[in-house]
Amino acid sequence: MSTAGTPAGPLAGVRVLDFASFIAGPFAAMLLGDLGADVIKIEPPTGDLARAWAPFLAGESSFFQGWNRNKRGLAVDITVPAGLEVVHRLARRVDVVVENFRHGVTQKLKIDYETLRALNPRLIYCSSTAFGARGPERQRPGYDPVLQCLGGAARLNARYNGGRVAISAVAVSDYQAAMLLATGVSAALFHREKTGEGQKVETSLLQAIMSAQSHWYVQALECAEEGGLGIYPYRLFETSDEVIFIAAGTDKFWRLLCDAIGLPELGRDPRFATNGQRVEHGPELTELLQPPLRLKTTAEWETILVRAGVPCGAARTCREFFSDPQVEAMEMNPVVDHPAIGPLRLAGVPIHFERTPGSIRSAAPLLGQHTEEILHELGYDDWRIEALRRERAVVG
Repeated sequence: MSTAGTPAGPLAGVRVLDFASFIAGPFAAMLLGDLGADVIKIEPPTGDLARAWAPFLAGESSFFQGWNRNKRGLAVDITVPAGLEVVHRLARRVDVVVENFRHGVTQKLKIDYETLRALNPRLIYCSSTAFGARGPERQRPGYDPVLQCLGGAARLNARYNGGRVAISAVAVSDYQAAMLLATGVSAALFHREKTGEGQKVETSLLQAIMSAQSHWYVQALECAEEGGLGIYPYRLFETSDEVIFIAAGTDKFWRLLCDAIGLPELGRDPRFATNGQRVEHGPELTELLQPPLRLKTTAEWETILVRAGVPCGAARTCREFFSDPQVEAMEMNPVVDHPAIGPLRLAGVPIHFERTPGSIRSAAPLLGQHTEEILHELGYDDWRIEALRRERAVVG
């Protein structure tokens, strides 16, 4: 069971202020925390809006738990002078700020890059917006499904959804933006180590959705595309009880698949020897592959095909995969104690370091859980902390 302890990992000693809400910013800050950074989550007295997203566990949002572990929680109203002073004191001491407000909001709140850089010239200030900081739509609000639609991902999903446009339940652009932010922080920290310079790092859901499917954004300007679109077989097939995804994307895998399902002659048919030929004859091949695949269950076919060396996978639920022996072996389902929920299983640290491993030291904080602790670190005495509470500048 993971327990709270001294931060360890390649980013131990790095201090982060997380002003972000929902997914992209909080998940990025969480990744930094997984790798050892001391992350302070700044929330208004009403809390991150994601705290209201069901389902709930002992009154706590399970979504919020997935994006905010390894953080200390400070609930502060930065719209009042005393609360803003708390945040400005923190900004002088930290290495990184993460925020995902709409363009222009941070200036109104006086936590923008120019303001905080004046307090701390070595600061690395990381910003994620929906559409970016420049251009005619920089003020436009947006969430992941909006960018999935605008960026082409929803229409690409039609290839696997009977021709119907579909939104992925995985927030692709949010999680990709988080990865870009964490990558940007790491690069900026490396640059600062060499030069002493802080800087602003920016990304957006727009850039994230494009980078997550960069192969679809290749466009020749002076020649036409050739060949059939895609890979075959690279799709869901019906079995006797469910479905299975088969990704026999090479000539070798194609032959192994045909041998495994009892159609060896199909794998050696010169009409289907290359991927281009198989794509061209996709509907015809599906009619040939589907009948034998319907004779066994998904579990039976997964066992047979994996043994034969064919890439494939049953369509499991998240809970089913969570208890998979391979997930356990990769330490991707650890348990951590939560002050309200109790033992809580979470997805593990997704990067392994041989010499400086990251860890899950704590579950997501309760609202304002560490307010008093952090204020003491900033030099506030008990009398002043109580005054801040009476002024409603802080909670906790």
